[in-house]
Amino acid sequence: MVAKSRPVSLPPSAGRVSRDAGSRRGSLSTYNPPYALTREQQARERVLAQDRSADLAANDWAAHSGINSITINAVGTGLRPQSRINAKRLGITQDAARELQAAIEAAWKSWASCAHTRGVLHFEDLQFLGLRSMLRQGEMLHLPVMVSDPGRKIQLAIQDVQPSRLRTPLNLAADPSIVDGVQRNRYGAPEVYWLATPAPAISRIMDMTGLSADQFTRIPARIGHRPGAFHLFHHSEEEQTRGESALAAGMNLFRHLSDALDNELLSMVTTASLPVFIGREPGNPTLPPYAEQHEDEDGNQRYYEEARGGAIMYGNQGEKPYVLESGRPSPNFATFSEFVLRAAAASMGVTYEVLAKDFSKTNYSSARAALLEAWRVFLLYRTWLVRHYCQPIWSMVIEEAWLVGLIKLPAGAPDFYDAQGLYTQALWIGPPRGYVDPVKEVASTVTALENRLTTYSEALAERGRDFDEVIDEREEEEARLARFTAQPTKPSTYKEPPRDSA
Repeated sequence: MVAKSRPVSLPPSAGRVSRDAGSRRGSLSTYNPPYALTREQQARERVLAQDRSADLAANDWAAHSGINSITINAVGTGLRPQSRINAKRLGITQDAARELQAAIEAAWKSWASCAHTRGVLHFEDLQFLGLRSMLRQGEMLHLPVMVSDPGRKIQLAIQDVQPSRLRTPLNLAADPSIVDGVQRNRYGAPEVYWLATPAPAISRIMDMTGLSADQFTRIPARIGHRPGAFHLFHHSEEEQTRGESALAAGMNLFRHLSDALDNELLSMVTTASLPVFIGREPGNPTLPPYAEQHEDEDGNQRYYEEARGGAIMYGNQGEKPYVLESGRPSPNFATFSEFVLRAAAASMGVTYEVLAKDFSKTNYSSARAALLEAWRVFLLYRTWLVRHYCQPIWSMVIEEAWLVGLIKLPAGAPDFYDAQGLYTQALWIGPPRGYVDPVKEVASTVTALENRLTTYSEALAERGRDFDEVIDEREEEEARLARFTAQPTKPSTYKEPPRDSA
């Protein structure tokens, strides 16, 4: 019989070693954590942070470069869908699946060119605009609406909205279910978005902080099984309701570096504008007749003289020139600026090379490591945009295309709503990553294909190409090349003209 072990009664432990992080001693003695904010304080801080981020994105070169780098690499010319119909799971043939894929992609291309409510933006432009808004202001807000236009085969359209419109009406500020313009259910899921839509006369004379509910548009979060609004942001905290700009963490770095560069540039311009100071030595109280007298704001007299470039001037007796030298920027200014830019780049999740567009200090290995690290961030944003924006809209377009008869399901296939997830599967292809060394990169891809570590679809998708399009183009090219090489070469009829005897 096996004896059962009994729990051992141990005396209480003496406790762990004290951590400086939780004590009030040493250099952390004055480090007090920030206090918890109320809903109103959170809204005010978010609005101020968004306004500052918008200013940096518009006027600061480094912040503008960071936002553009992420947007261009993650979206660039646009993410394009490639329909992926699983014929086996739908119970149809491969040929029927390929025909259905072609019909779906044709309907999508027809819609994407007029996806915008105003008709001025392609859907790929809306992707760029949405991701840029998310980076600049922390969130994007696009509304799917139905546009009654006889020229539209698919009435779905996307309306871009400034996220600053999303606010809590003044007379509903006490409602605990409305947080910063978003009305939530008991689980915290959005139910209604409150968009400020004041009359033009009111919006010209006041901001949107004092508007009542009758000056708002109430947008439901969902209309049936379809989304009523795409209010998207990258969640970084639990129970988060509104987004945070990608510039927020490094805002002081961007702002102070911009001020430092402006001051250094102004100092150099000022020094160049006033290169020489003439001192009036004792015994020579009079001024030369060519010195111009000016009076500043305090009533003090100042005297200036214009001198032509390259001229030689002989001073008067008792005058001594002093050449002004600012000594700026300091020898360490470039190193310091680079350090600040590296810290600012890290706050955005990108590398210094990507933010500053500076690869002058890299070799192949370091440049490739920097780009690979940056591409993890770019793919994160790309995947996020596909998952929460592109794929749901793709599904909505295919659904309406089927309802209006642009897409016919194969015989024997299940009903659309019984297998909507299978009918709307897609692979989204973005702009290519690019290569540091094309020879090495292509050789690596070939090796992976030969060892069956990747597929042709994945390899072509990394280059921004669609597998089906490439195969169709190759088939056409091979057929044309075969016809060209099969034609017999005709002898040349050219005759060289006779040369002059001279």
